[in-house]
Amino acid sequence: MKETNRTNVAAYLAEQRHLRGDLRGAKTLTQMAAELGTTRSTVRRWLRRDHWDIWMDHWASAAIQDPARQREAKRPVEGGRPMLVLDFHRCLAERTNEVSIME
Repeated sequence: MKETNRTNVAAYLAEQRHLRGDLRGAKTLTQMAAELGTTRSTVRRWLRRDHWDIWMDHWASAAIQDPARQREAKRPVEGGRPMLVLDFHRCLAERTNEVSIME
């Protein structure tokens, strides 16, 4: 079987070589790329594409979210408004009711 960067990253993760020796978190993308003999962007791309859960556990705080998941989160709900806007309006209404009750 021909080895590709994609299969190399998958095997690397399966062997848990992405974790530091002291088991206190994961290695940096740069360290992993050097060990795999590829570029940092290639490692990042395959982690995000094929191993989303592991990506979110270790490296997502340093990067933006997956564009496909961002589009899904922005999808209109209930009358064309995203869920975040609906939550904001609900909270605002609750606060307004609290203020009018106190007066």
